[in-house]
Amino acid sequence: MLISIFILGILLVLISAYGYKLSSRSAADYMMAGRSIGTFVLFFYVYFAISSTWTFYGFPGTVYNSGPGFLMFFAFFPHAFLYIFLGPRLWAAGKMYGLLSPVQYLGERYESKSLQVMLAICMFGFLFPYLGIQSIGVGAGLAAATGVPYWVGAVYMAVLMILIVAIGGTRAVAWVNVLLGLIFSFCFIVFIFWVASNAGITSLSEAARKVTEMRPGQLSVPGPLNQWEPKNLIGLAIAGATVFCWPHVIIGTMQAKSIDVMRRMTYGMLAFSLLFCGVAWVWGAIITPLLVPGLKGTAADAVVQMAITKYLPPWASAMTVLAVIAAALSTAATQLLVAGIFVSRDIVLVGKSSAKDTQLITWSRIGMLAAVAGSLWLAFSRPTELGLMLSNIASPGFAQWLPAFVGAILWPRGNKYGAAAGTAAGVILLIIGNFFCKLLLLGFHPIVVPLVVNLFLYVAVSLATSPISKDTRKKFFDDLDKWLLITQTKQREQINKVQNQMSS
Repeated sequence: MLISIFILGILLVLISAYGYKLSSRSAADYMMAGRSIGTFVLFFYVYFAISSTWTFYGFPGTVYNSGPGFLMFFAFFPHAFLYIFLGPRLWAAGKMYGLLSPVQYLGERYESKSLQVMLAICMFGFLFPYLGIQSIGVGAGLAAATGVPYWVGAVYMAVLMILIVAIGGTRAVAWVNVLLGLIFSFCFIVFIFWVASNAGITSLSEAARKVTEMRPGQLSVPGPLNQWEPKNLIGLAIAGATVFCWPHVIIGTMQAKSIDVMRRMTYGMLAFSLLFCGVAWVWGAIITPLLVPGLKGTAADAVVQMAITKYLPPWASAMTVLAVIAAALSTAATQLLVAGIFVSRDIVLVGKSSAKDTQLITWSRIGMLAAVAGSLWLAFSRPTELGLMLSNIASPGFAQWLPAFVGAILWPRGNKYGAAAGTAAGVILLIIGNFFCKLLLLGFHPIVVPLVVNLFLYVAVSLATSPISKDTRKKFFDDLDKWLLITQTKQREQINKVQNQMSS
């Protein structure tokens, strides 16, 4: 097994090196893949930037521990809102003004480099827990499958993801995600049927009945631990609904080849999400509690791996570890790229329009190294189970730029004062409430109170202070609308022309 894992790592690094060889060496190509990603690759690039070790281990593990209430977080549907309604403006702004980052878009739109730096630092910081999840997942899975120390898998993951991303850039990562996504999907979906068959499970309803007898509350809300009370469920649903503002999800809108590519990709994601959601729930709620009972807390993070190792041949267990590594890398690679972009374009070289491509790429790589170091530290400290690291820490953190992000695209009256006041208050309240004084959260999920305060201040302060300049408003609303209209008209004409040629 360890040999196959080593071979996979070498193969992925070689793919990244080949991708680098094909690239133009420009910052736009390294960070944006030349803004030319098509539908097929964009689907894998974006979908498997989300479907990570959290999906394979963390989601089933949290359902195993606390019951089906955690399903409220598994929300891919907000992507339709991003890629159909918000994405076209980001895509157009990137094309028109040469923007390399959604945070750069906000800095220009709000006329504030200071705000751009603040937002980039906040999002960079909240990427750590999500990146840490990947190293934790690989470490836990490899330990469960082979018995090697936990740190071996965590360090392997950290080294591999920095090599892949630093060498290849976005173009290589996008194609690597296609390969990794196929491996992940096969193991996650096919192996659940194989495990059930080998364990003698012929009826899902009968298995569910046995699980309920073994552990009352396992298939109901608030769950066996009474964790999912109404306040927590409301917050969890909000956290799931805000997935569209995760920075490594947003970045795809600026890398797509066209608006039509984004729309077609969205339809595929909606269909595939239903399948993944159902499979993850069955793994965590029924199959693993019946076959591997008695685990608690972080021990449940590896419960899927334990079931596969127990009921399938050794090669299937090895392939599962490869699938988890694939899941981790497909997510971490995209996140690392975004972290690097934040450091180079939005923090170190902010406002320097004359920055050379070599400077942008170098600082991006430095940012990636810093992000890997932070995530590896988090992996060794391992503060909580995987699912909760995402739903209670990373996701609420990403959500704190939601008012500023959505307002920048849809509400011309929003300004830098409102964006700064709302984001700062939300982040501070989230950190204090999550780690020092939970009373501030009023008993709700960590995302609720900080986001409500953030939204209120964004609107109130924006209305109470001066609006953006007329030139900026024209640039990001009137001019973008006209350019989008012209571009979409041309695209439709080209599609009609091709269809007419095919029919004739």
